[in-house]
Amino acid sequence: MSDYDVAIIGSGPSGIAAATGLIRAGITNIIVFEREAEIGGIPRHTHHQSFGMLVFKRPMSGPKYIKKLLKRCAGVRFETSTTVLAIQEGGVLDLTTPEGQKTICARHIVLATGARETPRHGRLISGLRPQGIITTGALQQFIYTGKMKPFQRPVIVGTELVSFSALWTLRHAGINPAAMIEENSRTTAYRPAALFARLLGVPIFYRSKVVDIADVEKLSRVEIENASGEKQSIACDGVIFSGKFTGDNNLAKASHMGLNRGTQFPLVDQNWISTDPNISVIGNTVHPADMGDQCYLEGLESGRKVAEKIGGNAPSGCQIPVEPGEGIRMTTPNMLRVGASKIVVSLNLHVTKAYSGPISVTYNGETLYKKRHRCLPARRITLKRIQLKGAVENTDLPLEIHLGE
Repeated sequence: MSDYDVAIIGSGPSGIAAATGLIRAGITNIIVFEREAEIGGIPRHTHHQSFGMLVFKRPMSGPKYIKKLLKRCAGVRFETSTTVLAIQEGGVLDLTTPEGQKTICARHIVLATGARETPRHGRLISGLRPQGIITTGALQQFIYTGKMKPFQRPVIVGTELVSFSALWTLRHAGINPAAMIEENSRTTAYRPAALFARLLGVPIFYRSKVVDIADVEKLSRVEIENASGEKQSIACDGVIFSGKFTGDNNLAKASHMGLNRGTQFPLVDQNWISTDPNISVIGNTVHPADMGDQCYLEGLESGRKVAEKIGGNAPSGCQIPVEPGEGIRMTTPNMLRVGASKIVVSLNLHVTKAYSGPISVTYNGETLYKKRHRCLPARRITLKRIQLKGAVENTDLPLEIHLGE
């Protein structure tokens, strides 16, 4: 017997939205587990006005955004400071709570653990290990939660939207960055974002990367190298590694769930159902790092789909892989469940570098979709209304997505 109809792991925008979608569909025996002491995920540390445009039609800070989202799912039970240790078959979760370890069972599990930035060790940057090397998330906690200034003149590595969020946070705290470092020939965020850095007097070094971090106890400089092999030192007292988000998938990797062989993200179909039909995976867990609003809207729909499944409308059909071509980092869904009748799906993808041109989707030699798109890394591109007709006989034959003709 199950303790809950649905257990949700993670209380960021997608987890809150899944709970809201379930409540709206009449499923009330649900619980949300959050390993932190507070609800809200990354947005609760993000105080600039970058949330709410899609959901509330006006911009707002992350903490205000989370408060407004929570009002939509009044009555949902949240358990904070609770870590899920393992996911087992049959809807079983092993937990550690403030009261100790326990095991619960749910008819359905929603994995909404979100994403995290890639820190220094994940970028294979050599050098010493002085204090002052952090991510944007840690920076926002230092400044907004701890009311502390971890440094006075840091370097920001990356030019994604979150990198300019770090720049805004530093400006708010009265900290003057020394530089931004970008390995590509343009900003990863939209080009106008570079004007913000220019207005603040922060230079951006393009086609460059950090190759060394100096000094033992207190950071004093970084060494960067450009595409021509030329090196230079930048005096600084901190380094902020921003962006390069990856899904927080440790639970999935340690479980029985199927993983995409390329990205190692959980395999999910067009309804966010994994290879285990009793587990959904949503939000930035499978497509880091989309906007909070996008994750929230997706979570609402996934909650509705879970409610349909609990009501007896379980997903059926065979599973076929979605195979991205060169230049495509990931897709969502990354597999499809296909029955005997026609299905119409939308596919979201992220590219590895800026691209402008046609994107095509083919299956068994037939072109199902072809349209021109302008793509930027870390930006979701949606391919709408792709039709796959009839029954599938060969489940090893993938749906293929390609950039170019």
